[in-house]
Amino acid sequence: MGYADPVNYTVVTIDGDYAMLQNESEPEAPLAQVALALLPEGISDGSRVQRILLEYTLL
Repeated sequence: MGYADPVNYTVVTIDGDYAMLQNESEPEAPLAQVALALLPEGISDGSRVQRILLEYTLL
């Protein structure tokens, strides 16, 4: 899977300026740490986002 392929994540937790995301298609994978500046406004624990080409959108 490349960066151009869509990947869905669930926000597990928000800690300071970072969110920890769980890959929905690979639940056993380690959590991804992503800066809040890259994520859409209004996310919270439990939000679902999709990444395409390092751009995140709220689902």
